[in-house]
Amino acid sequence: MENIARELRAWHRTGLRIAVWGGEDESAAFLHAHGVDDLRFPVIGSPAWLIENPVDIILIPCRAQANEIVRAIDRARIPYEGILIPDEERLVDFHAAEMLFA
Repeated sequence: MENIARELRAWHRTGLRIAVWGGEDESAAFLHAHGVDDLRFPVIGSPAWLIENPVDIILIPCRAQANEIVRAIDRARIPYEGILIPDEERLVDFHAAEMLFA
């Protein structure tokens, strides 16, 4: 868990706008487990929030929901620089991981 916590702190220091998309309870538990809060990483659950509050990076804490969430983002044509998902105690780029695990 410390690896992801360290990565989250590093991502925050970049100044990029990062939001967490997932179930509210699940997202809060993920952030708490890694020692960060929703002030630095706001938790969202719908495309509407991202349309009004664009971010650079979207973090999806649950790999099982990632495909569905990315489809919703793409349907709404929400721009982003990257999507991160946890994988084996590190954060990985969703699109790169999908190519590796397909």
